[in-house]
Amino acid sequence: MVHFHHSGTLPEGIKSTVARTIHPEGNRTMKQRTLRTAAVASGLLAGIGVLAVPPASAATAGTTQAAAAASTLTSTFDAGLDGWVGRGDAKVEQVAGAGRNGSGALRVTNRLQNWQGPAVDVTPNLAVGQTVAVSFWAKLTPGQAPTSLNATVQLTANGSDAYNGVAGAAATVNADTWTQLRGTFTLGSAVTRAQLYVEGPANVGFLLDDVSVAPVAETPIQDVPGLKDVLGRAGFEHVGVAIDPRETVGRASQLVQKHFNAFTPENDGKPEVVQPTEGTFNFSRLDSLLDHADRTGTQVYGHVFVWHSQTPAWFFLDGTRPLTNSPADQAILRGRMEAHIKGIADHLKARYPDGDYPIWAWDVVNEVLNDGDNANPHDMRDSRWFQVLGEQFVDQAFTLADKYFPQQKLFINDYNSEMPEKRADYVELVGALIDRGVPIDGVGHQVHVDFGRPVQWLDDSLTAFEQLSAQKKKPLLQVITELDVSTSKEVVSADVGGGGRPARATEDDAAAAAENGYYYRDLFDVLEKHSRSIESVTFWGISNARTWLRTWPIARPWEQPLPFDDDLQVTPAYWGIVDPTKLPARPADFLAPRIAAKDPVRVLSTSPAGAKVDYAPPVAGDTRDGVLTPDCAPAPGTQFAIGTTTVTCSVSDRAGNAATPVSFDVVVTPPPTTTKLYQQVNNGPVVRANVNQTVQVVVQLGNKGTGKLLGSSFSYSCTPVGTAPFALELAPGSAQQVGNRDYPAGQNANLTLRARPTATGTATFDCTVKMTDAFGAPVSATTRVTIDVRR
Repeated sequence: MVHFHHSGTLPEGIKSTVARTIHPEGNRTMKQRTLRTAAVASGLLAGIGVLAVPPASAATAGTTQAAAAASTLTSTFDAGLDGWVGRGDAKVEQVAGAGRNGSGALRVTNRLQNWQGPAVDVTPNLAVGQTVAVSFWAKLTPGQAPTSLNATVQLTANGSDAYNGVAGAAATVNADTWTQLRGTFTLGSAVTRAQLYVEGPANVGFLLDDVSVAPVAETPIQDVPGLKDVLGRAGFEHVGVAIDPRETVGRASQLVQKHFNAFTPENDGKPEVVQPTEGTFNFSRLDSLLDHADRTGTQVYGHVFVWHSQTPAWFFLDGTRPLTNSPADQAILRGRMEAHIKGIADHLKARYPDGDYPIWAWDVVNEVLNDGDNANPHDMRDSRWFQVLGEQFVDQAFTLADKYFPQQKLFINDYNSEMPEKRADYVELVGALIDRGVPIDGVGHQVHVDFGRPVQWLDDSLTAFEQLSAQKKKPLLQVITELDVSTSKEVVSADVGGGGRPARATEDDAAAAAENGYYYRDLFDVLEKHSRSIESVTFWGISNARTWLRTWPIARPWEQPLPFDDDLQVTPAYWGIVDPTKLPARPADFLAPRIAAKDPVRVLSTSPAGAKVDYAPPVAGDTRDGVLTPDCAPAPGTQFAIGTTTVTCSVSDRAGNAATPVSFDVVVTPPPTTTKLYQQVNNGPVVRANVNQTVQVVVQLGNKGTGKLLGSSFSYSCTPVGTAPFALELAPGSAQQVGNRDYPAGQNANLTLRARPTATGTATFDCTVKMTDAFGAPVSATTRVTIDVRR
């Protein structure tokens, strides 16, 4: 595999030449399995991919910043608070006899926000590059429903704060029993202060006991083939991982260097970190990652310029006033977009005057599509970027990125791109960008999936963009940007603003790990099939302990989504990629098939009874059984009434596992009418009448347009304008007279209204005739009738 150290771009043709040499068309399955097995064999026998990382290297230079080894912290709360304080409004107190063993405990109340809770200074207990084990026991105060708690460390350095989760220390806690939360933490760089705290949903009170923070003996990195070597031989130029400074020191750094030749800053390149206040840039954490890339010769995938999330609110405000889509406000937001991208470019130019920095690509825009149907073009997310600038914010972001980063590859990125409906929106949007001449180099697929989501759906999406590239005659790279495979029962979205409450797929963690290994096997079969167009594969996290899935959107300690476990040892997912023959026996099928979400089906009526709708059922599939056809009710071909009807679909696999039912709407609407219903009062606008005598009003109605009005749909009513001492109604027989025939163009009829006034004066009525046309479209006409009553 060719490695281009710090080049802003790769020489044209190199990637495709490597891919064509290694992976010709034909005999795909045998070829790719041979490739992976050969890579393993060569790695074990000849040292390829098994390069040992020196125990003391530039990569671990940060450890020399530690003045001394970390000391141990223990809090039992038997005699007091042990140095713990409340964050924000939270109140802490020592409670005798409330602990696990009848001793003391710390009670935490008045938590008005999620981040408020008990905290303790752990600066003396952390040393750069040294991993510590964090353990504590928690129990909710009486009367509260089970909820998630997790531990976080606030790090202060260079005048700014960062918040790092304690890897693995998250769990669902209840009010009946004590629950232990355990995890590990590694300090990535020197700090002036470190504070450990426990957080969870606001207004939840809990007890804390037996806290310990202590250095831990670490298991050496395994001597197995490196992922970058195995996948490099399969045609993938960049094999990356999402990291933060914790992965630049110690054993984690060794693992990164052994298995990956690229990384993505997990959070340290996002707008809220880089420019927290307008005009004030903070590159300290990003620079530490770039320093690590320089030391180790690692390429960097930049993440991210424009995103609806983790972007400071000031971007979208003029003082305290929210920006609108007025030309003046649009100019403000466009200016801020440019200032942000230019600020990053200027900083890099100052650091690397010759332009030789390690960033090879950027996510220019992230997650711009909505998960479901909406009124925006391409079903775009109704973000503040879209609300102010419209669809063009994507064009503008790419134009600016190309202006300031002309040598880097520029990508659009989104999650759920393998879902059929969102795939269609994504392809449509990217096609429109190409048509408008937007300087886009490629498409990112996050691939935050779960191990029950059919890999065929991703295969179809990768194919769709290869076809778009060919159709538009525009080279279009693809990248897998945030790969992880959840072992929860079903994860419907990776939107940071949602996610529901994913549940365990099985109580057998070993079975879940094994099944995930087979999923990774099948997933990389798909990726290797498309290695000509895939430039990069990035895993979202170094290990299961560091995955975001352990804490989002609830505590999920069972998650095993990555190739390395909590102790940085290989998992079945690793062997599914590298050598599937080393996978354990596959467990019995416990995963339900999946039915993809489906946008509403909209059709025009063919009659007042609606329309027969032969819709295509939602896409459904199973990891073992392949493509499935769901049963839906009402079934395709049913006559659907005008209006909205909900269709519900279900399916089961051969093992009897039933999918979560999926519903969608069939919306039947009449086409715009070509008829023109009119009515006029033959007596004139004012009708004379006498007290206590019946007055009759003759009205003519008809069709002055084209098409046909249906007499059977006729209705008529007169509503008083103000007060009226009598009613104006249809004369007996008039409704039948009008309703016994239809009214094609030019046809009309007469009807009679009658009233019996009981007092003198003037009464005014709005009289409305309603009918439908031959397709069921409602039409109406209203005329005003005034009756002047005299003696």
